[in-house]
Amino acid sequence: MNGIEPQRHKEGKGKATAMRVYISTDLEGASGVTQESQSFADAGRYEEARRSLTRDVNAAVAGARDAGAEQVVVLDGHGHYSGYNFVYEELVDGAMYQLGAPWTTYCENLDATFTAVLAVAYHAMAGTRAAILDHTQSSRAIVNMWLNDRKIGELGMLAYVAAHHGVPVALVTGDDKTCEEARELLGDQVVTACVKWGSKRSSALCLAPGESRALIREKAAEALRKAPTMKPLAVPEGECVLRVEYLRSEMAEGFWARTDVEMLDNRTVIFRRDNVLDVMNAYCGLHYPAMR
Repeated sequence: MNGIEPQRHKEGKGKATAMRVYISTDLEGASGVTQESQSFADAGRYEEARRSLTRDVNAAVAGARDAGAEQVVVLDGHGHYSGYNFVYEELVDGAMYQLGAPWTTYCENLDATFTAVLAVAYHAMAGTRAAILDHTQSSRAIVNMWLNDRKIGELGMLAYVAAHHGVPVALVTGDDKTCEEARELLGDQVVTACVKWGSKRSSALCLAPGESRALIREKAAEALRKAPTMKPLAVPEGECVLRVEYLRSEMAEGFWARTDVEMLDNRTVIFRRDNVLDVMNAYCGLHYPAMR
């Protein structure tokens, strides 16, 4: 696992004896972020969002350590800047950071030895009213995504892949609509840290920076103390079918030449695989052997 050695039981099977925490991040749900000009690497206010995300991550790492985590692995999961959105020199000690792209598998380095996943700076799925910067994978290209006929966003993608490994998503941070989506998807067991309340797609009532990071730290620790009682999301039994609806037919044009997918219509691609991880890897174009 790229030098990350899990601590296992003496018999070499099952969950790690030590608490290992995986933090998956996005950017649009970061404290104070409300504008598209903050979320694209070539936009004028992107550096603001990078700093805000980094400080949210630092708060989550601190909360994980407060709860007794012995190893913390953080994934820079925002797609822009080639998966290198953190301000490296501002990252706190006490964690390892997965930076850059491409990955070898969806949720690089995540496996069954982790105690829990924390989703930091996530956003609501495409079409969510008054959610800050709502989208699913691409705000320019994708309209909707379904896994076995259940509509999902990026939080759903993460939660199902974590569940494939038997790991629960214990914390979600972001705006109020994202926190609502988390509870609908994961139930009342999930802990949420709402750092802003959306009124329009690019307008929100935001916590002050210090209060926002204090809340994330507090809720990360709370989530990990509760994590041993949490259950992963139920994964689909049998074949996994991922259906992706693109905005325009030209955006799906390249899939017509692929023999491993089906075209439902000119804008909708269907991926079929034996499990959740493989279907997500197929969609993301990750063709390396999946790490389980």
